[in-house]
Amino acid sequence: MLKRDQDLAQRAPQLWQAIQDSALPEPTRGTLSQILEFLFFERFRTLTAEEIWTMLHRLTPLEETRAYQSIFVKGEAKGKAEGKAEGLKRLLARRFGPLPPWAEECIATASPAQLDAWIDDLLDADSLTALIGPQRRPESAS
Repeated sequence: MLKRDQDLAQRAPQLWQAIQDSALPEPTRGTLSQILEFLFFERFRTLTAEEIWTMLHRLTPLEETRAYQSIFVKGEAKGKAEGKAEGLKRLLARRFGPLPPWAEECIATASPAQLDAWIDDLLDADSLTALIGPQRRPESAS
């Protein structure tokens, strides 16, 4: 049992959600929800009904959810790769002149590790082909 009001207030949303997510039939879930509300009204007599309702239904901030963090990490990695690709294209264009479409396509489809390797080898390469490899020709339809 949570003895401190602060601890109970902090756990309120999880308690409410546990009831809502339970496999119990609807009438039972509704009854348990009402009991929890009454418990909070009794325990927090100085709060208004709206304040108690807000306490019970306080949602976890989106930024703190695992789903958001997972999506953020993927987006961040994609953004870094796109930034590397754009930076590499600018450096290659400055060193070797305008990039042919085949080179832009190679860069656009390269893995982050490959982009890093090309960036590392850029100053030592004598030509665009020496760095990225030979021009890839489209496969002919058979």
